[in-house]
Formats: sequence, structure tokens, C-alpha cells
Amino acid sequence: MASAYNSSQDFILICFPEIHSWHISGILMLFLIIALVSNLTLMLVIAIEPRLHHPMYYFLAMLSFVDILLCTVATPKVLSVLWSEDNTISPVACFTQMFFIQFSSAMESSIFLVMAYDRYVAVCHPLHYPTVITNQLVARASGFVLIRNFVLLLPLPLLAARLDYCSRRDIPQCYCENMSVENLSCSDFTASSIYGLVVFFVVGGADLLFIISSYLAVLRVVVVSRSFSAAFKAFRTCSSHLILICFFYITMGITIISNRAIKQIPRQVHVLLSIMHYLLPPALNPLVYGVMTKEIRQAIRRLLSKMKFHPQISP
Repeated sequence: MASAYNSSQDFILICFPEIHSWHISGILMLFLIIALVSNLTLMLVIAIEPRLHHPMYYFLAMLSFVDILLCTVATPKVLSVLWSEDNTISPVACFTQMFFIQFSSAMESSIFLVMAYDRYVAVCHPLHYPTVITNQLVARASGFVLIRNFVLLLPLPLLAARLDYCSRRDIPQCYCENMSVENLSCSDFTASSIYGLVVFFVVGGADLLFIISSYLAVLRVVVVSRSFSAAFKAFRTCSSHLILICFFYITMGITIISNRAIKQIPRQVHVLLSIMHYLLPPALNPLVYGVMTKEIRQAIRRLLSKMKFHPQISP
């Protein structure tokens, strides 16, 4: 696929030239629609249902908002590349996309961390839950993760933008991924790579470590109690959150492994796996919570019952 006009400064996104693009775009469009409809529905239900105006559901609404950002920051451009002959992207758009891809992933990880703390308090300190998990905590935690991720991640695209790219402009991806862009540089990008690695461990690594620690504490409480009912209650409290964490980190792990083993797997498989990391969790997260959370199911049923049309019968 080649564009009709290329600026000498534009990057060229190499998506799936080996296979028919409509096959891939159909899959991506399906997951994008599911992600948008399900997350918007969940946010609407939480907003209009007074019984869901509690911190746990505020965290879930935040997750849905970030999921929408995660699945829309790159996918529309990917679909545009697949549907048209224009596979170029300007440097400004590329580095902007790079920031929001990294930022939305970091926010997803951070919200999982906050939700893990919420589940830890609910299981390990249930009597203190109403006084610990408050609206003020939601506001403070939201502000902290927002500022932390913005400050730590903003230098990544700024460092990449300062590199010289000479004549190499072909990005072997459907979007502007940090390492794929930096590898095109003809100047030394060691500082940028080291900073990116540090940020990865400070944000993603620290979040995952604290999430694992919180669930080890939950497991300890369950084991010490030696009660089947306590174990079942803990599983019911944490199961949805655990499934979402698995979706997110497993797809991220597969993407990282495919990046490392790029020479051992077909290129189109590697590219598709990278894209699905930004589509699969956003599409599945609200469905999991909608199916496994009784209060959300009931709220959706009440909303649907209010929307039913009852025709007036004339006497």
C-alpha cells in the first residue's frame, strides 16, 4: 500500500500489505464497536442509577472512560490506513498518538491498582470500608494517577521528537509505537530508551507489584479464616477485577513477547497482536463486570424497563 502523496517528513505506517486489508478491518471494527457501545452503556448506567453512586462504581466508570481512550487513540487511524491509500502520518500526529497510547495504557494499569486496593479493604478490613473508601479517596487517587502518569510519560514523545530520522520513515506497525519509531532514528536514542524502560518499571512494574501484594494479603486472610463462606465471598468480591487484570496484562505480555520474537513469528501476526492489546481489554472489561456484578445487571434491567415503549390504546 502506498500513498498518493508523501511529505518528506511524514512517517509511513506499514500495516498488512501481505493480506487483504478488509479481513483485518472487519475484525478491528467489530471489537471497536463492542468496546464503544459497552463502555458508554456502562458509564451511562452508573451515571443515572443512584444505587451505583459509590466509590467502587466510580472506579469502574473511570476504567470505562480510559477504555474508550485506549481503543480510540490508534484504531481509527489503523482503519483509515486499511481502508484508504493514505498510510502516512505527520510527525506531530505520530508523537501525539505515541503519548496517548502510552498514557492510556498507564492509566488503565493505575486504575487496576486503585481497584485492587478497594478490593483489599473490602475483604481484609470490611468494617472500615465505608470510612476508608470514600468519595474523597476516589478524587485524591484519580488526581494522583493522572498527574503521575502525565508527568512521567510526557517526556517519552518529546525525547523521540528530538531524534534525527534521516531518510528512514517506514514504521513496521499500524500506529506510532515508541520503540518502532525510535528504531528508525539515525541518531543515538540510548537516553530515550533508558528513560522508557525506567518509566515502564516505575509505572507498570510498580502497579503490578502492588496489585499482586494486595491479592496475596487477600489470600492470606482467606487461608487464615479456613471458612468456605469467607473464601466464596472473597472470590465473588474479587473475581471480576482479577479477570480484567488477566485480560490486560496477558495481552500486554503477549505483545512484549511478540516484539522480542519478531523474527520468529509472521509480521502480520505480530502487528495484529499489538493492535488487539488496545481493543480486546476495552471490549471485554464492561462485559465481564456487566455479567458478573449483580447490581449492574439489575441497574441495566431497570434502565431497559424504563425505555420500553408502551403504546396508548384509544378507547
